[in-house]
Amino acid sequence: MEAIPVSVPRAENHASRLAAVDAAVARGLRALAFRPYAATLALALLCAVLFLPGIASLPVTDRDEARFAQATKQMLETGDFVDIHFQQETRYKKPVGIYWLQSAAVTAAESAGATLTDIWAYRIPSFLGALGAVLLTFWAARGIFGRETALVASALFATCLTMSFEARIAKSDAALIAAIMLAQGALFRLYMARDPARTGWLAALFWIGLGVGILIKGPVAPALSFITAAVVLIFDSRRAWLRNLHWKWGVPLLLLLTLPWFIAIGVSSGGAFFKASLGQDFAGKLASGQEKHWGPPGFYFIAFWWTFWPAVLFVTGGAIGWLWRTRRVSRRVLFLLAWIVPWWLIIEAIPTKLPHYALPLYPAIAMAAAFAFREAAQRVSRARLSAVLWCFLATAQIVLLLGLSWIAEAENLPLLVAILVTLAAASVFTAAAAWGSYSRAALAGAVVSAALFYTAAFRVALPGLEPIWITKSAAAAAERLAGCGEAPVAFGGISEPSLVFMNGTRTILGGVPGSAEALASGAARLAFINGSKRDVF
Repeated sequence: MEAIPVSVPRAENHASRLAAVDAAVARGLRALAFRPYAATLALALLCAVLFLPGIASLPVTDRDEARFAQATKQMLETGDFVDIHFQQETRYKKPVGIYWLQSAAVTAAESAGATLTDIWAYRIPSFLGALGAVLLTFWAARGIFGRETALVASALFATCLTMSFEARIAKSDAALIAAIMLAQGALFRLYMARDPARTGWLAALFWIGLGVGILIKGPVAPALSFITAAVVLIFDSRRAWLRNLHWKWGVPLLLLLTLPWFIAIGVSSGGAFFKASLGQDFAGKLASGQEKHWGPPGFYFIAFWWTFWPAVLFVTGGAIGWLWRTRRVSRRVLFLLAWIVPWWLIIEAIPTKLPHYALPLYPAIAMAAAFAFREAAQRVSRARLSAVLWCFLATAQIVLLLGLSWIAEAENLPLLVAILVTLAAASVFTAAAAWGSYSRAALAGAVVSAALFYTAAFRVALPGLEPIWITKSAAAAAERLAGCGEAPVAFGGISEPSLVFMNGTRTILGGVPGSAEALASGAARLAFINGSKRDVF
């Protein structure tokens, strides 16, 4: 007999490959899901790949990071771990928690050879906070949704852009989200607990999470938990679960954690801390757009599609609709919606808009997306609109990084191009998998895409954009002229906080006339002036 050649259509060939990858990823997820220690290790390694690139090479950023780091630096210089200062000014917008964490990290890093101006040491709490938040998401979801859903939810949360940014910046938000996940995860499990007699340890974790959250960023953590519980109580008539919180010793534990420092700072500042943090900063953000951070309602909805990238691929219309319909019959879904919807509406209504204000929602959104795809895969997994949007965002990010690096004539441009070409291939694969409803293959593609993008952005592209790191160049110039005396350096026409962090607490910032006077009087040994203000100087 003569063999008759049969041609396989290219589309079918691609589909079979996607199906094979999807099946392989499914086997891998199942294998990890039933080995909790291996799953925890895998998530920790994923966080290291996603969060560590650039943590040491990215220069200190202005302005929030530089202010946080400098205030911590002054704590270490003075030994005063109660009061908070940036140079001579009090810094009373936030409580002391993040400064204590950074102080501990820098002290440990110094024993390994770091200096007080190594910004990576101040970023350690942010990395550990982000890692902790991801692992706590796995812990919370595993006891409620099952092992595989918990693993997927944690991976989705780990990949999102906002989490990745906060993990490598020395601010308070990554540490805060870890505290929030401890409190919210414990609250979720307390709500779902079947045996009240075994809830004491969960209640302790809940109150500890609230206490740490209060010390890091004031009322944010308790407000989220209170609002979540209140909405659950409105739609669920059961009240017995409230006893699981063990109020009688829980509230004293919370006060024991938080009151000592608040009393100390109240005495030290003469009450000025509470006036500044609550009366000016917190109330001011509720009343108007502070520090030019105003935004209209709908800001977070629009920003979400980028700030939750690449996990946004799994937030489909079908998934949202299924979750909304299921809220009446599923206590798990009710809790997630009580966590997400009210807080989202509140931050949309507040005039001050910053992308990280939505970060406390992202673990719940990741859990909801993972749960929807497990329970209703056939109805919600065809994510073609999400695939198109996702591919557009990936393309825009590639073009942005390449364009900026090209304009700045970055040294590592060939390496960046190689990474971005690989990212483009991974993005096409991910979009194709999502288009064909191969959700597990799409998950793998999204994780790989995230790792490539964050390496390209934070390790290669951004550190190489020398024109934007003006303060780094100015600090290096001042260091080269260190032999000009012991007096500090003055900067006129440029007043970024990073100059103080890199050049020392005594650095003089201000206008050009002030720099000229400081130099003439001997109060400054050097003066760096904005070139356009040379005549004024």
